[in-house]
Amino acid sequence: MRSRNRADFEAHGEVHFITSTVVGFINVFDHAPACEIFVECLRFCQARGDFTLLAWVLMPNHFHLVAKRAENKSISEVIGGLKRYTARQIGQLRAGREMRQTLDRVRRAASRESGKGTAIWKPRFDSFVITSEGALRQKIEYIHSNPVRKGMVMEPWQWRYSSASAYTGNDGIGVPVDTDWCCVGYSRIPSGKDS
Repeated sequence: MRSRNRADFEAHGEVHFITSTVVGFINVFDHAPACEIFVECLRFCQARGDFTLLAWVLMPNHFHLVAKRAENKSISEVIGGLKRYTARQIGQLRAGREMRQTLDRVRRAASRESGKGTAIWKPRFDSFVITSEGALRQKIEYIHSNPVRKGMVMEPWQWRYSSASAYTGNDGIGVPVDTDWCCVGYSRIPSGKDS
């Protein structure tokens, strides 16, 4: 298969590499209930048509996505919606003492950082527009390797809150991922995909 160039990627809409971080770099996602909320929010936003996921990972205090946004939405609307929805749901958690203490730390950090004590996420996020197959492969590899680099697992597919297992043919935890990259114009599985 020939390599995709910038024009091919632009013809199919913007594909973004997104990073967003919890206020104060607090490990909110060391807690399974918060992780499950994030996963459910990904499913909800995707089902609503906000984006198509090509890769994702949820780390203890941040997330990365590679996503093609819906043509009728800006990337700010897409990520803003995901962050608002997760913050609202996590803020309403009726959790154990440890999770409540974590959320109290987040609220204090948010009031110092943003002036709002109700935020979970830093107000801004990073977005990089992917314009080539090489950049797409590199960002997906980076995302899937993140838990390995942090010493949390030995192999990318072992991290539960990631799309790495989807790239091995496993459904993982049921977040739909375009592992064939159809949303950027591929009609079959690209050769040499990472696992």
